Amino acid sequence: MTPEVAPAAEGPPVRRGGSLRGAGPRRSRDFLDAAGFADVPQAGRADGATMRPGSLRGSARGRDLDSLAHTLFLRIYPVIAIVVLVTQIGIAWVNYSDQIRLYTERANLLAALTASAVARPDWGAQPEIYRHQIQALARDPAFRAVILRDASGAVVTTLGDMPRGRAWDLIVAQADLVAAPEAKPVGHLTLAISAEALRGNAQKQALLALVTSIILMLAFVVTLHANVRRHVLAPLKRLLVAMREVEHKSWVTVETGARFRASNEIDVISQAFNRMVEGLRTGDEAKQLLTELETAHAKLAAANGLVMESIGYARRIQSSVLPDRAALAGTGLEVGVLWEPLHVVGGDYFWLEEIDGLGIVVVADCTGHGVPGAFLTLIVATALDRILHERRLRDPVEILRVLDDMVRVQLRQDGRGAESDDGLDCGVCIWDREKAELRFAGAGLALTSIADGTATRIRGAKRGLGYPLRPGDEFAVTETVVPVSPGTTFYLMTDGITDQMGGPRRQLLGHRGVADILGAHQHMPLAGQMTALEQALTRYRDGEARRDDMALVAFRPARSPAP
Repeated sequence: MTPEVAPAAEGPPVRRGGSLRGAGPRRSRDFLDAAGFADVPQAGRADGATMRPGSLRGSARGRDLDSLAHTLFLRIYPVIAIVVLVTQIGIAWVNYSDQIRLYTERANLLAALTASAVARPDWGAQPEIYRHQIQALARDPAFRAVILRDASGAVVTTLGDMPRGRAWDLIVAQADLVAAPEAKPVGHLTLAISAEALRGNAQKQALLALVTSIILMLAFVVTLHANVRRHVLAPLKRLLVAMREVEHKSWVTVETGARFRASNEIDVISQAFNRMVEGLRTGDEAKQLLTELETAHAKLAAANGLVMESIGYARRIQSSVLPDRAALAGTGLEVGVLWEPLHVVGGDYFWLEEIDGLGIVVVADCTGHGVPGAFLTLIVATALDRILHERRLRDPVEILRVLDDMVRVQLRQDGRGAESDDGLDCGVCIWDREKAELRFAGAGLALTSIADGTATRIRGAKRGLGYPLRPGDEFAVTETVVPVSPGTTFYLMTDGITDQMGGPRRQLLGHRGVADILGAHQHMPLAGQMTALEQALTRYRDGEARRDDMALVAFRPARSPAP
């Protein structure tokens, strides 16, 4: 099919269909055009022509495919008819030629035998010699005429009517009458036999060949049509139906099953179409999922903004509950504080207050972190305020005992059917400036002192506060009076300080590691020690995330105490 291109001024190039006659062989592109397929233009084409929805509807109903079958029938049938007819005519002509040759040889043989039987020196004077021979020839059904001449050419006798001119259904044979070897002919015999039976037989064969050719052509065309419909049109129609469904974003595929053959172009096209549909389906699902994710992300971002706004306000509330770092300035203590929740708010809490000339330092590590831990710190802060100001307790053991009861009652973990199992680890230090004495009691927390580069750890009770009581549980907190020597620094910290994962072997830092860091910076002011400790912990983690809230209160008698 030869493409014809219109002039540039009249529009884009247009491809016109054509027949097989005078157009050369069809290419695969022409077949696709005839079958109703249209190329989807690439992005950026000037004409902007695209396949619009519904363009495959007629093809899916089979109209274009029936036209294709009709076209194939009209193109193939005449060729097959001509080939079969020419073949049958050729076969009939060969048979007819062979029969003519046989008839000619037969006529020549009869003429030669008859001439040999008649040939005698005096044959012309004795009619009885040739009469019986001539009459014997007349008994042949194909006999038409015979002429017997003498040596001078005069007709001696004739039998039958010899036609004039050349008849297509007549075979003429001639033979000389030779009486003796190497003698001159004494006469001449001319024999004519009819080929009408041969012509009739040839006509019957031609008619039979024509009927056979028609039957063969019809059988071939019917078989071809059935096979084209089954192996070409039916798969194409399934493909077109699937394309129509895909056009409406119904991701169906063409079933090939066990019928798939790599040598069948339609099967290969169907398999490629299935892969394309799978890719489109995956892309469409991914696009829908991405849209849903974007919507969900926007909702989560809005919700997260509200939550973070609330938590930010909660941090302000928690920070306002924490005491001032200079609350113990009147007790002659230098104080340094490191407080860093794991999240915006946390479950670590500290209390600094001067009451009745005593410096009170409390550090608590509540269960959990984040918002739940922050709620517990508010309970602890309220309980400590009542313990120190309403009940006016100054003994560290009694403070822990009452705090244990208050937290358990507040959380309804005193046997009233509470479902929680929360509590806290707590350490209390009472500093008496006049006696230069430090009294410590701990429940789950230890007090660390460093003097002259030597670290000492004073452990508290193992059991924390506020947890539900079990059979056999009893309050076992004891008080330790710690002598205070000049230059001794005390550290009351939660396990969030010591449980730092990192180092070359990815292990916990522990109390010893923290004590080594603090001992290396003992000469520094406590505020500087806290900064150095936080930087050292960050280097030790080396990118590892923290696991818990951090709280540490460091204090020591000031070198130049205030009056």
